[in-house]
Amino acid sequence: MTDLATEMKQGGMDVISLSVGEPDFNTPERIAGAGRKAIEEGFTKYSPNAGLSQLREAIARKLQRENGIEGLSAANVVVTNGAKQAIAETVLATCSPGDEVIVPSPYWVSYPEIARLAGAEPVIVETNLEENFLLTAEKLEACLTPKSRVLILCSPSNPTGSVYSRKQMEELARVAVKHPRLLVISDEIYEHIYYETGEEGADSG
Repeated sequence: MTDLATEMKQGGMDVISLSVGEPDFNTPERIAGAGRKAIEEGFTKYSPNAGLSQLREAIARKLQRENGIEGLSAANVVVTNGAKQAIAETVLATCSPGDEVIVPSPYWVSYPEIARLAGAEPVIVETNLEENFLLTAEKLEACLTPKSRVLILCSPSNPTGSVYSRKQMEELARVAVKHPRLLVISDEIYEHIYYETGEEGADSG
């Protein structure tokens, strides 16, 4: 879809593309400037495998300050080139052939393929409009088996924009903790694109 939209634009058509998720503005100058400064100062060598210690420490502080996750240090943080790499490496590191990866639908297109890449089986759990396209504790409980290894949650959701409330997250957590083998991947790439509705939204804490 992205390639098709690009071709149509190049052909002179006025296209509103809802395919790839990217901002409609240029990189902010303070970020672009920091990139130029790093290049000019020769800050371009290989970094440690887990990422620069200063960056990992800053991420740990962010997770404590904004998400209420206590007790983190740089040793608990690994830097990746984006959310897709982080999710893929986590699934590859934890799943074996025959394991099941639970994916609420609608879902980001890459989730099932990442599961298959690891030799695991994606288990698609359908949601509906009446549920605001969010996974319920009852549906989670119903789909769990001894093969269940990973549950992927995305909030705010890509593609629906739906947000789990704290109460909904706590209900899901009560189900998850009854299954010690089940790991939960929380994809929060859109955590700051959230509009208040009067109901308390959930976070990692």
